[in-house]
Amino acid sequence: MSELSDILQGSVNIKRLSGTLLNKTASAASMTLTRQPAREVRIHVAVEGATVSTGSMVFAGSTDETLSFTANGEKVTSKGFTSVTGITVSGISNGFITMKALDKLGNPVNQEIVIHSALPVRFYALNGKIRMQAAGQVNTAKYKMMIAPDKLVEPSDLMYAVSGVQGLTRGLIDFVTEIAGLDGATHHTECEIIGL
Repeated sequence: MSELSDILQGSVNIKRLSGTLLNKTASAASMTLTRQPAREVRIHVAVEGATVSTGSMVFAGSTDETLSFTANGEKVTSKGFTSVTGITVSGISNGFITMKALDKLGNPVNQEIVIHSALPVRFYALNGKIRMQAAGQVNTAKYKMMIAPDKLVEPSDLMYAVSGVQGLTRGLIDFVTEIAGLDGATHHTECEIIGL
């Protein structure tokens, strides 16, 4: 792969929108959030596969609240939190807990999480290239980037230019495809980028 790394001259940051505050985690007596809320949110708690006997979760932070569980299921705090300093769990064991951020109306509150920092890329514009497409199709992407095959990106990830990227500072990854070499193994991954 040395020939690929030789042409990856630019670098970008890749971020993904996520409303998850606590990734799926085994229940424990004391828990902390994976990431703090970006603004005031209600906390949606999902308990699954657990043994529950008069379970409770006590949230401490910008405000305090206790959620009670009698079985596996989902609950939402009635108070808004801007930060959570600790979560005390009792009566819930051997299962998993996930927490997400919601607004007052129950809609997800997403924030950007870093997937890759200073990811080496080969970045180029599609303008001036002949592109075959069926009648009625619209070419929305104006840029493409090439990355190493072991770096996972997904459509709808956000791209922020760090260095070596001309003509674009921020973009949305629109299409991701793996390009195979003659041996059948993935040589690199190509992503089409829509400017934002």
